[in-house]
Amino acid sequence: MRAFRGTPEVMDLDPPVPGPGEVRVRMSAAGLNPFDWKIVDGILDGRRPHRFPLILGVDGSGWVESRGVGVRRFDVGDPIFGQFLHDPVGIGTFAEWSTVPESIGVARFPLDLGPVAAAALPTAGMTALDALDRLDPGPGSTLAIVGASGGIGSIATQLASSRGISVLGVARRGSAERIRSYGAREVLEYSSEGLSDAIRSRHPEGIDALLDLVTRPPEFSRLARVVRPGGRAASTVYAADPNATRGYEVESLNIDLQPSSVLLERLVEEVVARRLVVPVEQTIGLEDAPHAIAESRAGRSAGKTVVVIGGTGNVPSRTTPGS
Repeated sequence: MRAFRGTPEVMDLDPPVPGPGEVRVRMSAAGLNPFDWKIVDGILDGRRPHRFPLILGVDGSGWVESRGVGVRRFDVGDPIFGQFLHDPVGIGTFAEWSTVPESIGVARFPLDLGPVAAAALPTAGMTALDALDRLDPGPGSTLAIVGASGGIGSIATQLASSRGISVLGVARRGSAERIRSYGAREVLEYSSEGLSDAIRSRHPEGIDALLDLVTRPPEFSRLARVVRPGGRAASTVYAADPNATRGYEVESLNIDLQPSSVLLERLVEEVVARRLVVPVEQTIGLEDAPHAIAESRAGRSAGKTVVVIGGTGNVPSRTTPGS
């Protein structure tokens, strides 16, 4: 797009040139995240440098096409995936080509994973894995996941279930079958009001941990009080106030993801071991990405949407949104 809060659009641009320590990637697919429309709204304006026209897309997969000076981790032809967000913001993955520093959260992916699944995995998968690491619920404990039908929630539910954790999946109505397929032992469909009471009615003595992907403060603090003393409650939308639950002996924390190749490699291990199936809800073309971003903003998307990118050759890059 041409400016913050602009309308995403598809444009033709020249392929980017990799700088020192960077690789140019021939993109195969790009994962859609809520963070994409937040970038449109300028969430990083004033915090990080940007480049306009701004190409959206944080997650992606593809093949290393060329290397900048000093690159050591990757060779031409390597299949790589990960979170491509780097400075300046605006060299995104919704494009036929993108560049990325080899030093950030990117890694090789096995060919049997496939580029579509690889593109859907990075941000949602790393966030889910990091959150479970920090909550650290043990086998046999009860974990409530609020927003269990979305990208992060669907992965977190699978990872937790594979660790022997009893998952209470909480999501909007119509999601029960999907959440159970991820391994949730219980499902609670709700309209948002009275959620803490609904959980308490099922677990009068409280739950061991809470992973909340959607609730805003102060609702999060009220919901965190269903966690037993000594437990933890985590928010991925920065809704946790540690002071609000300290009197209840519940540790509230915000998940601030630090992408890394180590987290990506751990996720690949989970997929290879068949403990994790990447939940791709739909695939679309570049021309449909602006509409998909609008659907994500409106909260009407479930699971993961992946943009499948076509085209070959060193011709001007067809990029989206909003170039």
